[in-house]
Order: sequence, then structure tokens, then C-alpha cells
Amino acid sequence: MSMALVRISLTLLFPFLISFYCSTRTIRLPSSPLSITPINSQISWEQTVDSIKIFHSKSKQEFISLSLDRPFIRAAEGNADVKYRMASFRFKDDLVRICNDQIIEQVLVENGKLVLKGKVSGKNCDSGFSLKFIPQSEKEVSFSLELSDIRLNRVWFSYDSKETESFYGFGEQFSNDNFKGKTPFMFTEEQGVGRGDQPITTGANLLAGAGGNEYTTYAPIPHYISSENRSLFIENSGYSKFDLTDSNSVSIELWETNLQNGLKGTIWIGSHPKELVEAYTKKTGRFAPLPDWAYGTWLGVQGGAEKVTAIVDQAKKAGNPVTALWIQDWCGRRVTNFGDQLKWRWYAEETLYPDFKNFVKSMNGKNIQVLGYINSFLADTDPKKPGGDDFTNSLLTEAKNKGYLVKNSKGEDYLIQTVGFPAYLIDLTNPSAVKWTKDLIKKNMIDVGLSGWMADFGEWLPYDAKLFSGVDAKVYHNKYPVDWARINREAIKEAGKEGKIVFFTRAGFSYSNAYSTLFWEGDQLVSWGKHDGLPSSILGLTSSGISGFALNHSDIGGYTTISNPIANYHRSKELLLRWAETSAFTPVFRTHEGNRPLKNWQVYQYTSKEGVASRSDEETVTKFAEMGKLHYALKDYFTELVLEANKTGLPVVRHSYLVEPNDTEIRKFPYQFFVGDDLLYSPITKPGQTETEVYLPKGEWEHIWTGKKFQGNFVYQVEVPLGKPAAFIRLGGMKEKTLRGFISKIGK
Repeated sequence: MSMALVRISLTLLFPFLISFYCSTRTIRLPSSPLSITPINSQISWEQTVDSIKIFHSKSKQEFISLSLDRPFIRAAEGNADVKYRMASFRFKDDLVRICNDQIIEQVLVENGKLVLKGKVSGKNCDSGFSLKFIPQSEKEVSFSLELSDIRLNRVWFSYDSKETESFYGFGEQFSNDNFKGKTPFMFTEEQGVGRGDQPITTGANLLAGAGGNEYTTYAPIPHYISSENRSLFIENSGYSKFDLTDSNSVSIELWETNLQNGLKGTIWIGSHPKELVEAYTKKTGRFAPLPDWAYGTWLGVQGGAEKVTAIVDQAKKAGNPVTALWIQDWCGRRVTNFGDQLKWRWYAEETLYPDFKNFVKSMNGKNIQVLGYINSFLADTDPKKPGGDDFTNSLLTEAKNKGYLVKNSKGEDYLIQTVGFPAYLIDLTNPSAVKWTKDLIKKNMIDVGLSGWMADFGEWLPYDAKLFSGVDAKVYHNKYPVDWARINREAIKEAGKEGKIVFFTRAGFSYSNAYSTLFWEGDQLVSWGKHDGLPSSILGLTSSGISGFALNHSDIGGYTTISNPIANYHRSKELLLRWAETSAFTPVFRTHEGNRPLKNWQVYQYTSKEGVASRSDEETVTKFAEMGKLHYALKDYFTELVLEANKTGLPVVRHSYLVEPNDTEIRKFPYQFFVGDDLLYSPITKPGQTETEVYLPKGEWEHIWTGKKFQGNFVYQVEVPLGKPAAFIRLGGMKEKTLRGFISKIGK
């Protein structure tokens, strides 16, 4: 674009008004650069020929630099064509008019704020803008961008970046580690089946448009930290996209229904990336400590009281420190063409679990906590089921009669086809529906003795839905899972069970960390795939930790199981046990049978009365118990880290950049991660591996199994036999004493 088209006016024609501490004076912009000018006693700004910069007055560290050789604000009016199927969204935007040109007319510094005013324009497009930067503290600046034309609903905000700058975070991201050169978008949806791994992604797209891509995720967060030790967070909840493909700039695209309310955000600077995570979580929320029982093995099994009791007893006999039984089919089992699913009606299924309350009590007597399942859907009868469907749902009938459901564009209850059967979403903007839902949780779940549950879904709100409050679904879509977590948390608090009950969510957005008690990573494939298998679950842990999800974990062995003539995705013994090794170094150690339990290798051996046996063997039960004991041996360390997370927001599982920000070599090993600062783990991510390359940063390290010492700043080939994961403790670390206790418990 030519300078004529850019039209950023830096001539004497446009006066700049500058106000210092409430006294205003008018100056004309000279041809030479302006001197440094304070905004307040700690933060200054400077205008040069090339840019406007805001920086810390003493350290000179930049908050932001706005280039003056191209527009840093553009706007448009757009009409989005959004395709929706199974919570997979496809966006196509038709821009009716575009304001690509920008003029700066004024710069005002008054009352401790820096304000830039001007216009954006183009064919049939003209709007004033106001961009404000407001220092909040020595290292925090908030900003807002407002447009005067109320019809404009798209805005692009650009600022400078360095060619060497790396970007980490953006919520729970499964495919990428450093986002320099990438274009992540922020819209909560199903992560997709395959997400680029083949042939499954192509197959999922052909059958249901549900393959996903490298950016699809349940929990995007418009927040990052960069290798320049600065961090940016966008407050808005509409669809947004970060374009990091230009080596010298960042561009943020935001869709909003009314940009008079503006694009709003916060920028932090710090001397260390941990400082940035602490600042972000101070603003958005931190996780509460976990109860003591949460650090043992959580067995995720289903099939009725007799089966789950036998599996719990088997695991404990093998020495597995089982402290929780997660039975998602407490509400009933519903078999569909997708596999074993649930009856989405939220009360105990007495057929599978007779006298459910007493069953829970009996498990508690064995020091086993019982967890269930809930989501914000209410299921309906499936009219497509061969031979008819005898399913009934009294809760759905009640919710329909009381007007508690999300509506479609015609004002009718919005029927959504989920995987397996149709269902309706509860309208979380309706206060009466919220109270009804919380009462349901308190009565049907907490009062029967459940110690927690999976609070599933949250990402399925249709883009064109109509809501009780009148808020546009386009901007509420990303907020829906946050409110879903908040409602679960409030129900627990109202029942007087704070700190005793744990619910875990998969969908999330900004401020989810203020309400969820735990996250899990959703439905990975039972595979080794980079984009949707075991490796992807590791990047999900490290990226989400940077964006406030301090407590996170995955289904051990993955979830999505598919039988297909081209390629089967069935869990193998090796995958299950290697996944268990990785999960042993996360705060919660929980299994899942997957959507087709009989196709997957399981952590238990069980044969039904009908003679149907699980895919497993005695060695698996034994080795899985060993991994359970390994995880439990870290209990003291985990407890300290969880308390630290509650106080500081720092995640338990830590991206290497958080711990060793000055070590550029360690960034070449994206699947390594730290547990706290003093325990480093290098996972096996490919089948057939019995050794791995481990990079150890500066200092001295000790292998947890052999006691062998290693000097840092070096890459080592380390043998990793099954059941002996590659983990090292930092000698001289702050928590070496606690980790010595861990090593003494696991033996050699």
C-alpha cells in the first residue's frame, strides 16, 4: 500500500494537543522527533518519524509501538456467513464497506491518559476513532479503541513486533508451541477429529465437517506472553484472530456487534515471564486448592455398580492408590452409532446403580470419592432410532414449559443435533433457568453425595441463537462456557461444599480460571498423532498454563475411538501406558474408557456375565498401578505447587519458557515440560521408542530412577523402558528437599 493511500498525517496540518497533569497546551508537530513525554510519573510516550511508543520511563521497556508508515487501525462493516454442525463452525465474511485509510488528528495527554483521535475512511466508509492508553500501575497499561460509526462491526488493530519475538499461550492450543508466523483465532468450539492428522481429518470432514484444524480448540484465550517479556490480553468476547505472519508486526482482527463499546485490552511488561502470568491471573482469576483426595488415581469406568466395584477392588489389590471413582453413566447409558453415550437427564439411573445414594456412601466407606457427569444440554427422543426410541426426559419437559431453553431465530426452542441424538441447550442468560440448574445440581448431585463431576460441553451455542437477556449470541458464544463453570461453582458454594467438591470443564474462555476448579483437555484421539493424539495433549497443557489454566489434565489414553475401513483408531497397550507416564506428572491422574470401551486397551481386566472381556492383561494392571503410585508419590510436591498456583496463578505443569526464559536451546524441545521449576519431564511421543533425546538446562540434574548426575546445557540420549519415564530433578532447587522425598517413595 502506498503512503498516499495510508494517509497517516504527520504534517503541520493536524495539531497535537498535549495535556500534562490536567494543564493543557497546544503544540504543532515539528518535522524532527518529539522528546520523551511522561503520561504519569512511571510511564512515558514518544513520537518519532516512524512510530508512537509507550514505555516504562526508567527501564525503557516498551508496552507497545504503533508504526506510522501504515495504518494501525482499520475497520469495516461485515456480514458473516457461519456454518454450524456438531459445534464445528465455518466462517465466511462478506465485507460490505472497508475503511482502510487512517488519519491521526490529535494526541491528548490528560488526567494520566494518552488519547489518540482521528479518522478511518474508505469507499462509502468514514468513522472517527478514539484510542486510549490508561496506565493502571507501573507495569500495566489498559487500552480501548472506539469507533463513532455504529454500523462498523469489524476492526483491525496492528502494532510492532520484532522479527525474533516468540509468542506463547492463546489458551489451550494443541498443535503449536510458538505462534510466530501463525494465525490463531479465538472461538470456542469442538476441537475437531484429527485436526490435521490423516486420514482421519479428511474422513471427518467428508462425513460431518468435523475434522478441525491446527487452531480449533475448546478453550481459546485472547492472551499471550512474548519473548520480549510483555503480555497482551483482549477483553472482548467476539470472534477474534491474531495475525502473526508479518515478522515485524501483530494484527488483531475483532468482530463485535457494536464497536462504539470498543476493543478493550491490557498490556503488561515484566522482568520475567512468570511475572506476566501472575499479572494476568491477578486480573482474571486463580484456581482454588484441590482437596486432599484429588491426588490419588481417579478411575474412569462405567457399566453399573457390580462392574465398577470389581474394577476398583482389582486396582487397589494391585497397589494402585485409588481415591476417586468417576462414573459418567450415573445418569444412565445410551448406546448410539457413535458408541457408549449417556442419558442427558441429570438424576441417578437406579437400573445401573440401585440405591445410588447408598452406593456412593459405601464407596466413601472405602475412602473412594464418587464423581459423576453433567452438561448444559437436555436430551430428547431420537426420531431416527430404528424401531423407535423409548427415551423420556422429564427435565426437558419442565424446561420447555418454563421457557428455560435457548431459542432459534423463529423464537422456538433450538433443537440441536448432537452426536447420537437431538438435544436442547439451557439458556444461561435466564436467571430463572440458572437458579433451576443450580437447584438441580444441589439436589440431584451434591445431596446424593457426589464429590465432583465432569461439567462437560459449553462450546455448542449456535451463532444465530436468541437468548433471554437479549445479548447477541455472536458475542455471548465465548462467554457461555464461562457462565457454565460459574453456575457449577455457585451451586457448590451455596451448598457449603467449597474446597470439598471438584468439577472439571473442557470448554472455556477468558475468566474461566476464576470459576472452574479443574480443566481437562477434552476428546483427543486414541493415537500418537501430532495434532490430535498424545503429543497434542502435552502442548495443550503447556499453552493453557500460560493463559491461566494452572490445573489441567487429559484423559489417560485419549477418548475418541473410531472403527473405519481405511484406518482404525483403537487404543493400544503401549499408547495407554505411555500416556499414563505423562499423566503421572500432571496434578490429576484420571482414566477414561473412551467412546468405544471394547475397542480400546483398558487399565483393568473385566469379563461381563455375558462373557465379553475387556482388552487388557495382568501386566497392564500392574504397570498402571506403578504409574498411579508414581503420581501419588508426587503428592507433597503437587500440593505445594497447587497452593502456589492459588496464590500466584503459576501453573503446575510449566512451559519451558516460563522456567528458563533465557535458554533458547530448550525451545527446540516443545514436548518437554517442567512440573514446578525443579522437576523436568521428557515424554515418549512416538510408538516403539525406548530412548529419547533430553535437553537439560543450566545447573546439575539427577535422573529419578538411576540417581545418575547430569550437567546442564547439553542434550542427552536417555533410555526410557516402559514404566520408567525420563524425569530429572534440579539439584540445588528450591524444592529439592520435597523431591528427595518423592524419590525415596518410588525406589530405584
